[in-house]
This record gives sequence, structure tokens and C-alpha cells, in this order.
Amino acid sequence: KATLPYERLFFGETDGSSFPNGGLRATHTAAAFTTWDRSSPCFVLDRVLRIPCAFITHLGACIDDKTPLLRSNDALNKQGLRLLKNIKIDTDAKAIHSFLGWEQEFFVVKADLYRKRPDLLNCGRTLIGRLPTRNQQAELNYFAPPPTEVNKLLFNVQQVCLKLGVAMAVLHNEVACAQHEMSPVYCHSTFSADNNVLFMEVLERE
Repeated sequence: KATLPYERLFFGETDGSSFPNGGLRATHTAAAFTTWDRSSPCFVLDRVLRIPCAFITHLGACIDDKTPLLRSNDALNKQGLRLLKNIKIDTDAKAIHSFLGWEQEFFVVKADLYRKRPDLLNCGRTLIGRLPTRNQQAELNYFAPPPTEVNKLLFNVQQVCLKLGVAMAVLHNEVACAQHEMSPVYCHSTFSADNNVLFMEVLERE
């Protein structure tokens, strides 16, 4: 019977022997380790269990973007509690948490037009072309309702994100032509950071 020992969810190790080291260091010091960031819940996408992790070297140096955030939260909690005790406010507090609400702005370009743009294909951004007639001089972009096709896209993304536990609260046009924005209900900073990465993946797939 196939089983997954739960211990493997909390700690992982890369195969250090697969790292080229040129004989300059011991094999095991070339490895890196993952540990489950339990402040951010795991989820299932495409029948794959995804576990938010921190990634550090053998000597404890961070080689990811999550570890600095986790260490910052620990420092904020420690020094924040110390401050509260010194100023005699909420001296019985047990923990301090940081919350974050991000906004993701993006451009929506039709696939046939996208394929005609070598700058978008190769760089993912505009390098050639000219400004639109009225550029951002009018309020038509920001205050107008999203185009029907874009609105359908935004609602599809919203539904997929909701199934994954990411409640998107805002969706609307932005100032530039074809620019739009979505943002979620703010939550714990580590969870929110993971939600941002997940949202961008879902958006690109849709």
C-alpha cells in the first residue's frame, strides 16, 4: 500500500551529489534544505499537493524570497512584544502578526495581437510602438467598466482563486489602456505573499 509519511512534509533535502563542486567542498555542504512554512496553508492544484516552503543552504543562508520574510516576522514579533512591555501597553500580548494586502496590475492583450509583437514574445514587455492617441489624459480607462471579454477573464480567475482559498475582493480597469487590477482580502503576510505568486500563475494560465 502506497503511503506518504507525514514527516516528509516538514523537511526536505536536495541531492547534494548532483551539485558540481569541483572538489572545493564536501558533497553534503552543496545541498540545500526545504522546510514547510506552516504559517501559509498547503493546497492542491492540478491534483498536486503544493506545500509553501522556505529554502536554505547547509549553513543556514537563505536562497529564496520567503526566508527573509519569515525572519523579518520573527524579529517584528520579538521586538514588538518588547516595545509593548516597555511602553506598558497590552503587556499581556503573546504575539504580533503582520498582515499584507497586495494589488496586482497587469495588461491583457489578445493572443493574435500578442503573437505579432516580437518585444512581448521575447521580453514580456513593451519595447516598440507608440503611445495611444489620448494616452492617460481621459478618465475613460479607469472609470469605464472592463470590456466583456476581459470581465469574463477576471471572473474566471476570481473563481479559480476562490477554490484555492484566495478571496479576490477587487477587479477593475487601471489608468493605462488594456491595464487592469485585481487584489484580494488582506491576510497574514506570508500567506499573502504566496497568494500573490499563485495568482500570477493562475492569471497566466487563464
